[in-house]
Amino acid sequence: MAVVVATLSFPRTSLGFIDRFLVAAESFRIPSLLIFNKTDMWSEEDWKYAAGLEEIYKSIGVDVLTISAQAGINLEVLKDKLKGKISLIAGHSGVGKSTILNVLAPGIQQKTSEVSSFANKGTHTTTFAEMFEIANDTFVIDTPGIKELGLMDIDEEEINHFFPEMRALFGKCKFHNCSHTHEPGCAVMAAVENGDIVMSRYQSYLSMMEGIDSHR
Repeated sequence: MAVVVATLSFPRTSLGFIDRFLVAAESFRIPSLLIFNKTDMWSEEDWKYAAGLEEIYKSIGVDVLTISAQAGINLEVLKDKLKGKISLIAGHSGVGKSTILNVLAPGIQQKTSEVSSFANKGTHTTTFAEMFEIANDTFVIDTPGIKELGLMDIDEEEINHFFPEMRALFGKCKFHNCSHTHEPGCAVMAAVENGDIVMSRYQSYLSMMEGIDSHR
């Protein structure tokens, strides 16, 4: 399983980063888990925003969990989701990956550090990927904090395959090789316009398309 840990602030995880991670996992047919950590710091508005995000990602088949590693909220649920799997845990520096691991298995004792209130960014505490056994037949791979996430070995025409909401519209565009960026009769752009595909997800798609073009 591929697990991405995100935070709404201190530091903020962009939706583009989340979507890139999910596309990368989808391209390898690895099931994903999206974790929103640090719920103990959330305001009422944060909870409303997170509920909207949870609805978006669950609608495309992504498992979503809200936790607070610091306050011990929903960690038993997380343990159950990790049980019997090998899971890679990734995210920006400062989102709490190492704290989560230390709570799940106190013997690990991964280093943690404070998030800079000036830059709103974490500092690297994990310097290389390392796998730990946290229970019988349950392993987690802790990874260094990721600043930016690129896509490898994915061609421009393949990206839409890894967006489930776009994949559901295959064969419905006017042109069989539609890029879903400008063509007339595009079913994906029509779905964006009528709200069946969320704008933030479509913007992530366009960003990935541009990124691949720029590296050619």
